[in-house]
Amino acid sequence: MDAYQENREEILQINQEVRALLGRSADVLDGNAAAFEQWERSCDTIARHLMDHVVRIAVVGAIKSGKSTLVNALLQDDYLKRGAGVVTSIVTRLRHGDELKARLFFKSWDEVNAEVRQALVLFPTEEWRSEAGRLDIRRGRDRRDLQRALDALDSELRVVQDSLNANGVLLASYLKGFDQIQALVSDESATREFDSGHFAQHREFVGNDALAVYLKDIELKVVGDVLTRSMEIADCQGSDSPNPLHLAMIQDYLLTAHLVIYVISSRTGVRQADIRFLSMIKRMGIAGNILFVVNCDLNEHEGLSDLAALVQRIKEELSMIVPGPDVFALSALYNLFGASRSVLSSRDKDRLAQWRKAKEMTAFSDEETLRLKAALDRKLVRERSALLLQNQLERIDVTANGLQQWLALNRDLLRRDTGDARSMADRLHAHQARMLQVQAMIQSTLEGAVRKAGRDLKTEADRFFDMHRGPVLKKVSAFVRDYSVDLDRCQERLGASGFTQMVYLVFQEIKQAVDNLMAEQVNPEIIGFVRQQEAHLQAHLRMVAEPYEAMIRDALARYEDALGRFGLNPVANDWTFNAALDLAAVKHAFGLALPPAAASMRYSANIKADAVIRLGLYTVVHVLRRVFNKPPDGEKAQELQALKDSIRKMKKEIASAITMHFKDYRENLKFQYLEPLARMAGNRLYDTLTEQFAAYVGDVKDLAAAINERRNDRTHVDNMLEENEKEMTNLRALMNTMRAKIASMMNDEVAATEPAAE
Repeated sequence: MDAYQENREEILQINQEVRALLGRSADVLDGNAAAFEQWERSCDTIARHLMDHVVRIAVVGAIKSGKSTLVNALLQDDYLKRGAGVVTSIVTRLRHGDELKARLFFKSWDEVNAEVRQALVLFPTEEWRSEAGRLDIRRGRDRRDLQRALDALDSELRVVQDSLNANGVLLASYLKGFDQIQALVSDESATREFDSGHFAQHREFVGNDALAVYLKDIELKVVGDVLTRSMEIADCQGSDSPNPLHLAMIQDYLLTAHLVIYVISSRTGVRQADIRFLSMIKRMGIAGNILFVVNCDLNEHEGLSDLAALVQRIKEELSMIVPGPDVFALSALYNLFGASRSVLSSRDKDRLAQWRKAKEMTAFSDEETLRLKAALDRKLVRERSALLLQNQLERIDVTANGLQQWLALNRDLLRRDTGDARSMADRLHAHQARMLQVQAMIQSTLEGAVRKAGRDLKTEADRFFDMHRGPVLKKVSAFVRDYSVDLDRCQERLGASGFTQMVYLVFQEIKQAVDNLMAEQVNPEIIGFVRQQEAHLQAHLRMVAEPYEAMIRDALARYEDALGRFGLNPVANDWTFNAALDLAAVKHAFGLALPPAAASMRYSANIKADAVIRLGLYTVVHVLRRVFNKPPDGEKAQELQALKDSIRKMKKEIASAITMHFKDYRENLKFQYLEPLARMAGNRLYDTLTEQFAAYVGDVKDLAAAINERRNDRTHVDNMLEENEKEMTNLRALMNTMRAKIASMMNDEVAATEPAAE
């Protein structure tokens, strides 16, 4: 990224000099305020885009595939804890910093208590009930009661669908970590920093579930020249984490990522969890931007031929999901040991020495590492960053061209006598009126198109989330309705676990099944729908705008022709309309983001009360049958019947929660994302179409009057304008040089990767 960083700094410097020249030029003749304000806003926007531009790389894969090791190897030091816990509930982001630092973002006490209370819905024991009202984990009595409730929980209820009960793990983690963490959490969201001397302490939070559960985010600032200030790399949770909310958090980060590195362990190859996750990525519409890394365990393979056969098989399996996958096979741990600036332990030194003896294998890993780095440069520099630089440079040139036109017009007017200048201004005014009409027409048309686009987007969102015909709500509702609980297994366990514990177990089973469905199928489908709507918006606005290209070029040409007829020398205008509207830049500029996929649904505890009432009713009926000498039901029959009724009630409650969840999400999507996106995209398109007019549509009559007032110091003003015009000519020459450098950077990246690809 060195070439990108260097070129970005040069473009920022050019933009700053253009901005300064605008100020000096406006002061000479009290220039057109509207034009100069527009130009200055454009320069400020360009600077923000270049300064705020961050390329995000998400490193994902199954648990224990070597994600953290690969990130450490890429950054050439052991920054991340390797082998972090399965339940770690955060994405760890790494950015460049002037010094080593870890920033930990904690949940507030309200957020912690809300999660605890939700995890206690339908909890089968009453020990946690707080005498003070709603449970507050800060109260010692509430923590002791909650611990007794967890201890009383049947061990069989701690496992749901062959994995740990996520709610039980959450509650246990909050209790276990409370004493150590309480001083760091407050009523508001708090941030704690660990500087270079205490940097390693952040690993305790990442690797310890009891501490990680209190965190919302982690950002590591690392030194060195691998990460630039415009890069971020994120170590994500395992894609096969038993907690579906973790998968939703990964999805949220993937929406912001420009590149995904998917890690597969050579010990396991492509697993079912990988196939599920990659299928989900494909439904999200981001499968075309993935690099695959087969993380090789050098101790596991007999030789290079064995490893090559494995890599080929992995590539064939991946190609069934992602056409033409880019696959790289290397040992992340070997790379880390070889490049790390930290002192290796004696055991690690021995392992490194042993690996180096297998020269054929390590040479292959080294070649693949170089190929991966070249691919990263190509993806991040040539395909994304160079395009950003190119686009911003062209925007600077629009302002530079406008200012140069303004300077040339002022100098020509200054050299004419008063009557000639006034006469010319009168005649140019008619041409300006035509340009203003075009500008007003564009504005009116775009406003109408944007309103229609906003309405269409909201209509499509309503249709997509429709309760009866929409694909997602219908799918989830049918899943809940048709979900089958194994009643025979429930009957077997009723005697050992008790009725209320069985209600809790069944609820957790259905809830976890629904959460998995949401994370693996529904959320990706929603994201795919939004991407489709963004593409439609882009196409619609492009279709509306394209007819104006010829009209704008004609208006500019007519005005410049008029200037020529009056003996003025207009700056040659080569304006072209770039029809590709960068929605990613629009979203970044205005802070637009999809509602988080990680939002969880809320359930009430009414199911449990209803279940207990029904159990009491069936028990009374059972007793009455005995009183009236009726044949009694089989043992536990009344509990099983009450459980069946509870399941029906449970499904109804879950279906209601799902409906409310999608209703809230739909409204947030419409009014906080889709509608503002249409409006902001329309504004950006209008600016793109009309920013060239700024040099032409000022009131030339006022300009002529201002020049007349300064005729007494005509020579001084003319010299100042001439000096500014020369400076602008030099700046535009620099821009041409930058165009050539960016083109060279792009071509160099292509040439650098071609031999390695062969």
